[in-house]
Amino acid sequence: MPARLVVSSPRSLSRERGIAAETAAIVYGLTTEELELERDPALNHVNPIRRQVEALRLVEALAREYSGNHYHLHITGLDIYFDRFNFCFGLASSRSAVVSTYRLKHPNAEKFFERLRKEVAHEVGHMLGLKHCPSPRCVMFFSNSILDTDLKGMEPCPKCRALLNK
Repeated sequence: MPARLVVSSPRSLSRERGIAAETAAIVYGLTTEELELERDPALNHVNPIRRQVEALRLVEALAREYSGNHYHLHITGLDIYFDRFNFCFGLASSRSAVVSTYRLKHPNAEKFFERLRKEVAHEVGHMLGLKHCPSPRCVMFFSNSILDTDLKGMEPCPKCRALLNK
């Protein structure tokens, strides 16, 4: 299993990229590296009818473009969706993931950063093999709304943490 996470974002999201890298290191003990991109690759996967990024296509493209012995997390400011959902906060495959800041925004910067940390921890958890958890306080709980994100914790619950250690 790769123990290194590359976190990318456009220059405009450098603070968010740093928070994402720090979160993955603290929550999962991953070694992180930040990658600043001139252009957001999410722009290549905008559905013109919905005017949202097709998250699965983006995650698949990231996996192809940034293949190697590491995980890859991309932070975008664009709105993303998956399948038949109206939107999603993030999406992950086994080696790559995306988190969107678009629907995490809040007038209070600390609240916004807390939401970002939770969604990063959630998507990185998926890359590490964790599934959705039924415990609403676990970071791996599925967020159907921003309220779900606000209510869940920052860390995997003991059961999910034990699955990581297997």
